[in-house]
Amino acid sequence: MDPSIEKIIYAIESLKQETSYFKDYLFPIVSALFTSILGAAIAYLTIRRQENIQIEKDKITAANKWTLAAEQARTKLISIKHNYNGKLTKDPFQRVLTIPNIIFQANQIEERYEDLSFIVPKSETKQDDKWPKWSQINRISAMIGNYNHILILWDKRNDLFQEFKDETSKKYPDSAFYDIDLEGVIEIMSLPKSAILIDLTERLIKLTDDILIELDDFLSNFPKYVKSKIDVKRLKNFGTILEYSHNGNAKLLSMLERMPEPDYSIVERLFGQPAEDIKKRHETGYE
Repeated sequence: MDPSIEKIIYAIESLKQETSYFKDYLFPIVSALFTSILGAAIAYLTIRRQENIQIEKDKITAANKWTLAAEQARTKLISIKHNYNGKLTKDPFQRVLTIPNIIFQANQIEERYEDLSFIVPKSETKQDDKWPKWSQINRISAMIGNYNHILILWDKRNDLFQEFKDETSKKYPDSAFYDIDLEGVIEIMSLPKSAILIDLTERLIKLTDDILIELDDFLSNFPKYVKSKIDVKRLKNFGTILEYSHNGNAKLLSMLERMPEPDYSIVERLFGQPAEDIKKRHETGYE
């Protein structure tokens, strides 16, 4: 063979790479495995991000539901109190005769308290040995439970007061309803029923004031507290946390003023108790 041709063949053969087990066998496997792991990691992180966003959405939805529910409750109590606000003296008989039958639709609040689990702070966020006021689900539960109870009691008071009015018109058809004195009330209703009507009226006046103030405080401060428990940066395109303001509304602010305390000494004989004991019986825990 021509020496020049042999040199060419040798040169060509020398270009042929030696067999590499890593490059030919292991590298494709490692590359495929790495790609799979990377894809799985990206998918996992994407899912986690979507789940986290959904969690924050659920938080803001729950918070706004409770804010709206509290606003509706406050509006309902304001509409009830409007019937006697600014009209009551300290005389329990004047008070019981002044507050009329109050017509309202008793829609109770039945929200899910478990949706508020995210507001409970960790132990290290405790301030001065106290939890932030509206981080306590039991306080919210008590507020709503008392509100629902108020609606039931106003219904019962309406029934009892209507019975009193009906009996009054039968016994004194020609007399003015508001001219009836203590003896007249007892004669019409009997001693026990008279005491129940006055007792229920005073309990409702006080509890309505207490829960109105509590609901207003909730509306003012709950949204502010909730902001610290929601990652709002994740929800730029979703919505916002509903907030509340008085906006200097004088009529609204007047509704948040408590009614004058009754003079229970006037009805000591009716209840068979000293005035101080009667007053203690009407304490609600919001004093």
